Amino acid sequence: MSKSIVTRLAAAALVAGSVLGTAGFAAAQDMNAMYSQYHQAIRAAIACEGVSMDPATWSKVSTYIDQKINYEIPAGERLTLIEAAKTDTRVLVEKKGCESEDVAALLSLYNSELASL
Repeated sequence: MSKSIVTRLAAAALVAGSVLGTAGFAAAQDMNAMYSQYHQAIRAAIACEGVSMDPATWSKVSTYIDQKINYEIPAGERLTLIEAAKTDTRVLVEKKGCESEDVAALLSLYNSELASL
């Protein structure tokens, strides 16, 4: 194989690896966003609709969310995302109220996917 072909193949592999790496990063960010959104929806339902969740319900909801993210997020990162979701939702509800469009979207997600679990 000539040196120029090897150089071109190496460059192509580098570009492909870089694109796949970026796609992997974007997918991880999407999973984090989805995970956070589900937990924000739960917190909105607790704050605005008076929902209470016993341990069995938390287990069902957690399993559902884990399946949605294909178990891609490590436990430590999940805890960080849950704590951020709690804070973000509390601030959102305090600033905009339960009738706001943002909170209504979270409540809609909770009621359509999680309430029946």
